[in-house]
Amino acid sequence: MDPSAHWKELNRKYYKFHQFNPINGEQKSLDFFYQRIAVSKWGGPLAATKNYNQVILMRTDDLLKDSIVFFSNNGKIISKAQYKEIDRIALFDFLEDEQLLLLKANGSYYIVDPFKGTKKSYDLMDQFKQQQIHKGLIVNNGFVLMTTNYEFFYIPNAYEPQVHKMKPSNLTQEPEHWQVIPPQKTQSGKVELLITNPDGGIIHIIEDEKWKIYYNKDKIVNEIDKKLPDLRNIKMISLSSNYKNLALLQYNNSRWVVTFISDFFDSTDCKQIPIDLKEEDIKKEESAEKDISKIERPRRMLWCGDDCVVLQLQQYIVLVSQDSYIKVKMSNPHFALKQEIDGVRILTQKKNEILRKLPEAYVNVFLPLSVKPGAQLHSAYESFEQKNPIEDDELRSKKTELGEAVNDCIKSGQFEINPEYQMKLLKAASYGKTFLGNQLIDPNLLNETCKYLRVSNALRRNGGIGSRVVTYEQVLQLIKNPDLFITLLLRYNLHYLAIEISRFLKFQIKQKSTIYTHWACCKVESQMDDDQLCQIIKEKIKEEKGVSFTQIAQKSIEIGKSQLALKLLDNEQSLSKRIPVLIWMANYQQGNNNSYYEKALIDAIASKDSNLIYLVIMKFLKTDMDETYKFGILSQNPVAQAHLIYYLRNFDDKYLQKYLQYLKKYDECGLLAINQAYQQNNLTEKIRFLEFAQKFFEEESKDSFYSKILQEQIKTLNDLKQEVEREKKEKSKVIMEERPLNSIMEAFLSKDNLQLAQEFAKAYKIPERRFNITRVKALINNKNWEELERFINEKNKKNVSIPYELVADMLIKADQEERGLQMIMKMPDPEESCYMLLKIGQQRHAVQVAINNKKSQLIQDIRGSINDNQARAQLEMYLSQNQK
Repeated sequence: MDPSAHWKELNRKYYKFHQFNPINGEQKSLDFFYQRIAVSKWGGPLAATKNYNQVILMRTDDLLKDSIVFFSNNGKIISKAQYKEIDRIALFDFLEDEQLLLLKANGSYYIVDPFKGTKKSYDLMDQFKQQQIHKGLIVNNGFVLMTTNYEFFYIPNAYEPQVHKMKPSNLTQEPEHWQVIPPQKTQSGKVELLITNPDGGIIHIIEDEKWKIYYNKDKIVNEIDKKLPDLRNIKMISLSSNYKNLALLQYNNSRWVVTFISDFFDSTDCKQIPIDLKEEDIKKEESAEKDISKIERPRRMLWCGDDCVVLQLQQYIVLVSQDSYIKVKMSNPHFALKQEIDGVRILTQKKNEILRKLPEAYVNVFLPLSVKPGAQLHSAYESFEQKNPIEDDELRSKKTELGEAVNDCIKSGQFEINPEYQMKLLKAASYGKTFLGNQLIDPNLLNETCKYLRVSNALRRNGGIGSRVVTYEQVLQLIKNPDLFITLLLRYNLHYLAIEISRFLKFQIKQKSTIYTHWACCKVESQMDDDQLCQIIKEKIKEEKGVSFTQIAQKSIEIGKSQLALKLLDNEQSLSKRIPVLIWMANYQQGNNNSYYEKALIDAIASKDSNLIYLVIMKFLKTDMDETYKFGILSQNPVAQAHLIYYLRNFDDKYLQKYLQYLKKYDECGLLAINQAYQQNNLTEKIRFLEFAQKFFEEESKDSFYSKILQEQIKTLNDLKQEVEREKKEKSKVIMEERPLNSIMEAFLSKDNLQLAQEFAKAYKIPERRFNITRVKALINNKNWEELERFINEKNKKNVSIPYELVADMLIKADQEERGLQMIMKMPDPEESCYMLLKIGQQRHAVQVAINNKKSQLIQDIRGSINDNQARAQLEMYLSQNQK
């Protein structure tokens, strides 16, 4: 194809339709107008299914009957996925990793593999059963959806769906159009929405942060709004591939207008151009619709580069720039468009092509009658190649122009899709470079261009399934995201191409290991002997770093090749990776998992990593296998046994008891049962555990000490239990078994059961100080003042074991303030007593304490703090009398 053919001029800028390849497969019979069509990015496949929303009298889509069909770039069928459902489809598009997502209005959806034709079902549960989904848009590997009540929801990962509700849109009617900005392209780092507001302007929603309406002429909120045009009646929104520029399609005063806004409203640079969207030579279907804005409304509006949008009509496309537009009638009425980063991909029944803006260098070289240096160099090389050289001394002598010519030829070669013309342009550049030094041109530019063009051509030359019609610019973008690049190749099992590209472009170990792992996972599915398969895989990846045998073993288990999985795991050097997989295999292989756990335990002990040993023990104990067998396996090795005992002592008393019985360590079983008994709040449970402990000690006949002690404890607790049960029968008392020890002791003392309370305190080894304070509390509650005073005097006779201030606090809280004050005044330290009384505002009592104890210095010290008239008079009288 002549490089100067199929150019479209748009105000001194040129655009070109460049055909990748003709369609020679089943895609020839595809009806693009009436069917659901999805085109993947990066020159990937096309998917189609029936559109039951369209009412068609004579259906011609038998090719899509009961299925979703995937087509390669040459139009041949890659695969088919069965799909018989007629529910309304809200979203039919490819995810970033090139799996197809089919979202139904009720919230259920499928993710379909275009290579295998398999589909996996997901459901957003009952959330969208009433307010169903109206429309959805893809965001990376997730999607945003709008319900029939015009609320928006975000699902970040379609493979692990979690629904995030966006800020309310506050819409009362359906918006004409809306677009999503992915988080990696926003300043907030979150998903953002642009929604046409039926009342004018654009609603801007940031995921979970804010809602704001912008740019409404009737509701100006900032200076930018004043400088923007009237933004009412917006019918479509489109964002450029770099998400910096915005195009709006409006219908104002019976005419269509395209508005361009630069830098996403960060500047006031905006332009409007009126356009005509009539297709006068195209016969329209008869319809009752009279609204011209709906009849003429384009199907889609996409950006072609960064300064032109393409409107898709029925049989025309309209190219609109900021100052002009042009209509182009398509040669085939059946076509679909897909926005790429550097143009618009166009698929029809006959060909696969791309529309792009021509770079200045390409125009310089191929514009008819061009006298630019690039055109001269290209012409000179063609003559040289045909052995009919023309005079080019003048160009060679002008180094600056020659450098410009070489650069133009290289950049034209980058833009060109046809390998033949690529070769001529790059040879012309090399020819010119021989007469040019390295000062006027990047010495690596030609080599880098050849390098990336080889990748681009290799992707296209691959053939049908998995081939990609990508441009030089798209390859550069894919190289910046090598994980995605490799994922797209592995989607179609293009392992050889993927590894050659990764080596050629010097990708990191991570990408190479991903390729080999994926290849091996595919290889294990072949019908070969396990030993042979294992050897082939081992030989293939033994020299490669970062390849994990664990993933390959997991795949083997999933397809039922357990012995192959074990053989593969033997080659895994990292025990920290191998052991979790062995455990997973054991759980996956229900009923036949003993050997996996035993192998995992052996490997964990060999690793000398306690965390791995504990992991195996924990998972092993949770299995339904016989406990004797489990304990036997875990006790074979001293290291495993030591870890088992430590684990059980700290985390699982129940299993520890069973394990000690297995070891016939009955004395330790008894001690453990005693410990468990005194952790119980229920008396019945305490007695049960103690009886349990007594049985263990009876098994150990060497020493009867513990057995005798337990008999006494059990007898005391049984007596206590009887007393509690008796007390419970009295309706006026509420004594619960489950009370803490102190509450039970209080209950005995409040009933004046002093002897039983003392036995209880002895049985539970309650400290004397705690018992005395509990008795004081009971005496205060019973208002037994005489016994209280006697008891305190008795206990504090030699030294203060019951703090007076504590007793005073209890009395004051029991509305016995005067008795409490008297208790403070009895404190052995007059100074402490005096200051405590002052602290609680009892100045008279404080003065009385100081005077009674004849503390002259104390009286002088507190003199300045006394402001009570009566207390001050008493203090001054005492001082005057003592001075005499």
